[in-house]
Amino acid sequence: MTAQSLYLICIPLIIAAEYCFARNQLGESRQDRWLTNVSLGFINEAVVLASPVWIALLLPTPEAALLPGLWGALLAFVLMDLFLYWLHRGYHAFGLMWRLHRVHHCDLDLDFTTSFRHHPGEVVANLVIIYALMAGFGFSPLQVAPYLVFARLVQLVAHANIRLESRTSRLLQALLVTPDVHEIHHSPHQPLTDSNYGEVLTIWDRLFGTFTAPRPLTGPVNIGLAEFRAVDDQRLGALLRQPLR
Repeated sequence: MTAQSLYLICIPLIIAAEYCFARNQLGESRQDRWLTNVSLGFINEAVVLASPVWIALLLPTPEAALLPGLWGALLAFVLMDLFLYWLHRGYHAFGLMWRLHRVHHCDLDLDFTTSFRHHPGEVVANLVIIYALMAGFGFSPLQVAPYLVFARLVQLVAHANIRLESRTSRLLQALLVTPDVHEIHHSPHQPLTDSNYGEVLTIWDRLFGTFTAPRPLTGPVNIGLAEFRAVDDQRLGALLRQPLR
């Protein structure tokens, strides 16, 4: 089974879980949001599929891994997650990077389709970083692939509108990013947005002091950015142009 097949199989399971165990009542039109977010997802998939062609011209792929097999894959998992944690912090810290990343944050609801909602420019930047790490540390594609597949699945679940049983959630968030942990990161309140940056592991947020622990829900959750709440701001064309605004 290919990684893409596994990812596609998980999507209908997540949709079913969102209907059965919804965490929040969504306020926006699901049809409009899904059309926009899925359209961005298709554009970004095309960018990813094309990347081996043009990134290979910029960053040579190592002929052999510096560490053999499993050891290299474990090191790649840890280093990739650490570097992507810091990259995520960079997207929030620097103006030009934030212009790209805010496309993801201006979604007015949070569900699995939000994981597709990234500006293509951000996807390109992430790919350059990943390929640079592969070249710099001598990781082979097979050693990096397990992390990328697992990270994609974790992010799909982390954005999902799913309520986990409290004890299960506490156990999982000791190690992994969960929906209630990541929901805090999508708050319009900046001190909360500037926390919980982890892609897969919560250890980096805990280690570097950016972890905000989830609290029990007491009412509707506010999601998104105050400056991009108009209907026209949420259309596909507006999102693609948003970094220029």
